[in-house]
Amino acid sequence: MEEVLRLENLQKFFGNVRALKDATFTLNEGEVVALLGDNGAGKSTLIKAISGIHPADQGNIFVRGAKVSIKSPREAMALGIETIHQDTSLAPDLSIARNLFLGREPTKLSWLGVFAPMDLVTLRAAASTLLKRVGISKKLNADAPVSTLSGGERQSIAISRAMQFAAKVIILDEPTNNLGVEETHGVLRFVKEVRQAGHSVLFITHNIHHVFQVADRIVVMRRGEVVAELIVAETDLLTVESIIMGVDKATLVGDAMAH
Repeated sequence: MEEVLRLENLQKFFGNVRALKDATFTLNEGEVVALLGDNGAGKSTLIKAISGIHPADQGNIFVRGAKVSIKSPREAMALGIETIHQDTSLAPDLSIARNLFLGREPTKLSWLGVFAPMDLVTLRAAASTLLKRVGISKKLNADAPVSTLSGGERQSIAISRAMQFAAKVIILDEPTNNLGVEETHGVLRFVKEVRQAGHSVLFITHNIHHVFQVADRIVVMRRGEVVAELIVAETDLLTVESIIMGVDKATLVGDAMAH
């Protein structure tokens, strides 16, 4: 399996607080890796280091074996790393279709360069196909402004956009938060589709059940460092929970039986 992303000894300080401590792991081609850990474990800081929002203070990032420096989200995207945060970065006043293709709209007469008119027919058709794939079953008008959508629908649109432009690495930060059951299934199905197409996904979630449905490997963080890496097929829910919490598995079993 070819390595797509490798982090080596990433460190990040905020004042005197060390938010990342020698964080190291790899992500391979066509693999879904779940990044787990309690609040404050360092997951968000790690994601922000990879996506160029808060570049790491020390350590190295490699993309397909080449050492890279990611100082901004634009640089991350140029390297094929797309991040979808909980607070989806959509333009609320633009239509759903325009949001799906933001900055990459299909045009007619492409030889006109920046003056080429947008191909609205293609745009709308592609938008409605994408919406169906995400499992938004109710008829959404591709021309409706994003501001008219529910939180879950917005999340699905943002995910569709990353999938549409099929980045090498897609980072999903709590993608099923605020989603209904059907939308959640749409997202999880999408994650599987992306993996089958050979892309790599880093999946941050609090829902361990979702991890067992879509992930190949699990990376657990605690207090800014990677404390465990597990293969999903070789572990179980209780083991993962005990590592996240830093307690003995027997303690968790005892607690569960006491209740």
